[in-house]
Amino acid sequence: MEIPRPGTRIEIVAAMRRVRYEFKARGIKKRKVDITVSVDGVKVVLQRKKKNQKGAWDESKLLVMFHPVYRVFYVSHDSQDLQIFSYIARDGASNT
Repeated sequence: MEIPRPGTRIEIVAAMRRVRYEFKARGIKKRKVDITVSVDGVKVVLQRKKKNQKGAWDESKLLVMFHPVYRVFYVSHDSQDLQIFSYIARDGASNT
């Protein structure tokens, strides 16, 4: 989903909520993911099913997204729902 670059904190919070409500309105099921935050960046991979954890997985096939730390410019939680947080990162191709 493409979001125009927000300029203020209020616009950022509004964009977060817009994405959440858009997914809810479309009935899109949320996927369970594992998020790894390190000095390399933020990596999001699909959560493995418990019965298949012992098998060998090709992690590159499970990768949902990766953003280097220097591209992340805002992180926030939703004060209305503390189970949700978001971050905004610049796009690699267009640097926006």
